[in-house]
Amino acid sequence: MPDPRLANVDEGLQPERTLLAWRRTILAMVVCSCFFLRWVPHHRWLAVTPAVLCLLAAGAAWLRLRRSYLRNVSGLQAETIASGIAVNLLLAVCVTALCAVELAAILAW
Repeated sequence: MPDPRLANVDEGLQPERTLLAWRRTILAMVVCSCFFLRWVPHHRWLAVTPAVLCLLAAGAAWLRLRRSYLRNVSGLQAETIASGIAVNLLLAVCVTALCAVELAAILAW
């Protein structure tokens, strides 16, 4: 049962939309790691490394998601929301690194 103190009073449901967007991003990262695993027969450990990194980044984002959601709902109630950029920066760095690894693998073979 949801905590009544954390009932969302935002008519626009901003925390829920943000939560769904992050879940889609995490799902996309898991799918991306599955694509890297398709390369295992050809590239061996070079394909496993970005897949594991992608899964670890998705897991870290998932763990921070709940805490961020609770903070945002509480902030909406108190009308003070602190902006956090840690997860956004983590995902941006991971996506950039994965693109670099993929380009290197394509150019090398």
